[in-house]
Amino acid sequence: MKTQKILTKQLIAGMVSFAFLSIVLISCSSESEDQVPAPSANKCEDSNVSLVNDIIPIVEQNCAVAGCHVSGTGRVDFTVKTNIISNASQIRTNTQAGSMPPASSGRSLTTAQKDEIFCWVTNGAKDN
Repeated sequence: MKTQKILTKQLIAGMVSFAFLSIVLISCSSESEDQVPAPSANKCEDSNVSLVNDIIPIVEQNCAVAGCHVSGTGRVDFTVKTNIISNASQIRTNTQAGSMPPASSGRSLTTAQKDEIFCWVTNGAKDN
């Protein structure tokens, strides 16, 4: 009798754990708002995104902040303009994927900011 009660409790605990895990996995589906599809390259043909006026302010506000992409952290220092330019493709990849800035930083990019980065890199990551 005791063995049956123990098995019943273990079965219920397992079912509750499975249900909880299922809910967590469903809520983290690939259709997250963070994973916005990249704009098409055609959208960037008429884009005038400027490194100085558009990209650097985004980077200064979200990346080149204490503990992140600044001198002394072991990461690429994005307070240096040439580092932003030379890492442009990686910046585009990480921002489009939603992995940068990381959620743990409490910072996030708008779709418009992601589009600006995408177009600036697509159009040659110019020093403009």
